[in-house]
Amino acid sequence: MTHRRVLDAAEKVLAATTRSPYAHTSHLLVRVDGTTVVDEHLRGPLVSDVFSVTKTVLATALGVMARRRLLPDLDSPLGDVLPVLRGQPHTWRHLLTMTRGAEVDDTDEVVALPGGQVERFARAAQLTEPGTTFAYDDGAAHLLSAAAGQVLGESLGDFARREVFEPVGITDAEWLADPDGVTYGHAHLRISADSLGRLGQLWLDRGESRRHGLIDPDYFSQLVTPSSAGGPPEQLPYGFLVWLDDGMLLAGGWAGQHVLVVPSARAVVVTTGFPNFRFGPPPADDLPPDWAPALDLVRRRLLPVLRTR
Repeated sequence: MTHRRVLDAAEKVLAATTRSPYAHTSHLLVRVDGTTVVDEHLRGPLVSDVFSVTKTVLATALGVMARRRLLPDLDSPLGDVLPVLRGQPHTWRHLLTMTRGAEVDDTDEVVALPGGQVERFARAAQLTEPGTTFAYDDGAAHLLSAAAGQVLGESLGDFARREVFEPVGITDAEWLADPDGVTYGHAHLRISADSLGRLGQLWLDRGESRRHGLIDPDYFSQLVTPSSAGGPPEQLPYGFLVWLDDGMLLAGGWAGQHVLVVPSARAVVVTTGFPNFRFGPPPADDLPPDWAPALDLVRRRLLPVLRTR
């Protein structure tokens, strides 16, 4: 595989981002064998909200906790450390795999609350037996962040800055917190495409960075093992807060934020989108009704080249 072929395919992707439905695409970055081959910024800020890609970064931080023997047993209830869940059967594993079986809240409605967001997510009605049914659940991710903060004695964002971001050379990350100071687990990590590429490289290297282990190996093996067939929005099998697709890892977020890790090609592809999101309330954005993620272009134009050796 030559970089010239990758560049040619990337040019076709970039050409399509000048028009609908991909005109909101902000950045395309491609790394192969640890070398940046494509790095094109198209529009919007360099550092921006990556929305649900945040969930996979949360799972990464928990894996670093596991390596340091700070993470409780995955099959123990979150209620052991998070008082608002005391007496409930939900385990760390249930929430990491999005199988807690609770009603899924309207996230915009919860995030608009002036406080008590963790408590609101914790009160969600139980619909199915925990561990049996996948449902994409922002509340589960936020509860994981809250529980991790209780274990650490500091916010997950502060821990991640020191123990995840700094070791891989990330200096531009800003991880927002709810009004009570709990790092958002489901979204609102602001970070550049370059930094997403560094995280993608960490995932490609199975949690190893510069010959130093960051993520617990057993935890990482579980992270990349399908726990269920998944469901919306990506319609792919699901691991620990990450989508799994035919040997690839996909961290995905609204408005075209994606990190695609292709182990067979030793490649990482990052796309970001610029929706001009405003929190509100009510929340607002400038995406046209027919928008589509640049990941669609990557799958059609770039991925076949990356997978050809």
